[in-house]
Amino acid sequence: MRLMGSDGATCTRIGLLVNILLTVLKLAAGILGRSQAMIADALHSFSDVVATGGVYIGFKIAERPADRNHPFGHGNADTLAAIFVAIILLLTGIYIGGQAFHIIVHEAYDEPTSVALWAAVLSIVVKELLFRYTLKVGRRLNSRAIVANAYDHRSDAYSSVAAFIGIVGAKLGLILLDPIAGFVIAGLIVRMAFHLMKTNVNILMDGMPEGTVVTEVLDTAGRVEGVVGTRGTRIHPVGPGNIVDIKILVDRHLSVEEGHRIASQVKEVLIAEHGHIRDVIVHVEPDNRTDTSEGRA
Repeated sequence: MRLMGSDGATCTRIGLLVNILLTVLKLAAGILGRSQAMIADALHSFSDVVATGGVYIGFKIAERPADRNHPFGHGNADTLAAIFVAIILLLTGIYIGGQAFHIIVHEAYDEPTSVALWAAVLSIVVKELLFRYTLKVGRRLNSRAIVANAYDHRSDAYSSVAAFIGIVGAKLGLILLDPIAGFVIAGLIVRMAFHLMKTNVNILMDGMPEGTVVTEVLDTAGRVEGVVGTRGTRIHPVGPGNIVDIKILVDRHLSVEEGHRIASQVKEVLIAEHGHIRDVIVHVEPDNRTDTSEGRA
């Protein structure tokens, strides 16, 4: 089952190409423009190349169909790729904060030229547009790795903002603007990294999805004709999709064949109405309550 298709691969390849071009551009602008902030920003873009490459590999693995050794498919490669991006983000935030500290301690100030300034502006615009495009694709495909990669693009835009502030400050004689902006941006990136890490580790630990997903699944199953109750519902995230394990109660006088038919309808309806569900396991149990009209559990 191909959960992501060509859109996800195209989005990731575009991100990889843009990051490579920006790394070369920023590095050249940093050297020619005498800007340590821009050189550091170029290294951040290089980390984005590494992160996007990891996302692409995880994306391709996640698309592999289920096999004997992986009966639930390879979808969690997408989650592992998202965690990889979170680690890259964390290291990037620490690096930017460290660079800011280095500038203050060693007074490594230098007045950059306008080349570095325009490179920072271009990076901010390009990476923000790339963030919006990647986030849109990631949310549509429910790919956690692509969404994480989108926020990695935004972190690069943040670091370019810090470089821009530092360059402008140096030109105006406000040399402390660079390290102060660096500390602020580093804090935002580290916070973003911890949020992505927490979300995706929870998935690997089989944590229940947040929000109203469970309630929506129960409501949908409860509307199927023949279902008189539901209980013991579990949702197992597997990469971009979820596997639902649900128990339904049916009239205890029904035949095995009738119970199986109702279970098949529950599975079909859940998959049809909820795009995030990739498979459903339905357990049929007899309703032993004395009055089945009391309501659905």
